[in-house]
Amino acid sequence: MRTIARIGSCLILWLTAIPTSAAAQPTADPVVVEPVQPMRQPAHPRRLYAGMWTIHLKDDVLVVDNNWAVGVTAGGYFAAAFLNSYGEPAFAGGLQRTLVSSAPGPVVVSAGFRLGAITGYDGRLIPLARKTPVLPLVQPFAMVDIRRVGIEVSCTFVIVSVATSIRF
Repeated sequence: MRTIARIGSCLILWLTAIPTSAAAQPTADPVVVEPVQPMRQPAHPRRLYAGMWTIHLKDDVLVVDNNWAVGVTAGGYFAAAFLNSYGEPAFAGGLQRTLVSSAPGPVVVSAGFRLGAITGYDGRLIPLARKTPVLPLVQPFAMVDIRRVGIEVSCTFVIVSVATSIRF
């Protein structure tokens, strides 16, 4: 009888030592994977523009003009002062939006547009300039940033412009 009692005790100990469910089994600590947030550029980066060169597409001979531009963008708005291709002071201002941009890195390519107003032109640019000193401005642009230095190509009416900027 003692032998049966010992066998029974061993059997009970053995049965209680066997886990009955997966929850009772020891497991390693779960690995928690945090999603990596990509570095993002501001939606509307601040820039200081210094220098702009233009070509008038309707001219018989294509000439590159230095327009001595100075401008700024901040918070999705832009303002610039420059000499137009006819040597007259000109000013532009309005909204600036980036539509698409590559992933952040040492080289970033983006494209967007400006909507606003521009002054300083006469009928030599477009016929509407004969009737009003302030013209509407619709300007698509493409930009390449190498670190903080930007090179932009844009088109306005019949003018192609190249400008340089520093992003800050």
